[in-house]
Amino acid sequence: MLWEMNCSPFNLSCALGLALALLSPFPVSGAELIDPAALGFGAPAFTADFTAQGTLDYQNESGGIDLYEFRALAPLAKWESGSWLFGTGLNYSGTGADFGGASGLGSTTLHQLEVRLFTAYEEKSSPWWALGFLSPGIASDFKDLGSDAFAATGLGLIGYHWNARLDLAAGVFAGYRLGEATVLPAVGFIWRPTERCIVQATPPILAIGWQPNTDWTLGLVGYPAGGSWEIGGKNEAVRQIDLTLWRAALSLERRFGPHWRVSARGGVAFGGEVEFRDASERVLSSSDLDPSPFGALAVKWAF
Repeated sequence: MLWEMNCSPFNLSCALGLALALLSPFPVSGAELIDPAALGFGAPAFTADFTAQGTLDYQNESGGIDLYEFRALAPLAKWESGSWLFGTGLNYSGTGADFGGASGLGSTTLHQLEVRLFTAYEEKSSPWWALGFLSPGIASDFKDLGSDAFAATGLGLIGYHWNARLDLAAGVFAGYRLGEATVLPAVGFIWRPTERCIVQATPPILAIGWQPNTDWTLGLVGYPAGGSWEIGGKNEAVRQIDLTLWRAALSLERRFGPHWRVSARGGVAFGGEVEFRDASERVLSSSDLDPSPFGALAVKWAF
């Protein structure tokens, strides 16, 4: 629900997914959200997602970045107290990256681990609802863990159930990463124009889905990727990596019984940029990245 991204996309996307998943009956009269990028939208689920990214070539030098990513989402608990709802969970993301000769880093594995804390308020007799979350965590290669590895995101939203097919929301997002704080307005909507179609305009994530029946979902999705990490690494000068990336994909999901769901998606990564910084957050080198195709596979066990 943001107009620009100056925060960790993994923190934001997954925490927002948990928030909307746990808030029932939001959105749209209990209609389940689609989750074409396996970010945690829809019914709460244990999720494992693997992404293979084609080489992202540097635009201002030879070589490029080779990436593969693994993400795991684990909702742990939710409980209610009157009109209040509370929830918690864990996220893990592991990124295997080969930066080639850039900044002398070569190959490295980057990790991100976070706790998700969530609360929501909704009166059944009122069209208004509210939610908030806080997701503290660490992002590092775990070779030289310092204070810059700490990251946190938070969101507060007020929503309005306009009618049986439309929900609107607005609020404020705050993020902290690599010693930098960001505060941004948040706005979005979820619209189901027909029983089989849904539009989830929750920037920075946009998803359009079509469900011919309850077992299959075809989706188009655009979402942020990349991340920011503190590193120890091979080059003593480089202590921070900031990778900005966007992905657009076609997704197909199949349900197997009441719990299992398997999905595949493929598309292109674009709008990429990488910065290598020292411990004082000074940019040592940076480069835009050429677009590149990617593919992904996700498996879920939904509650």
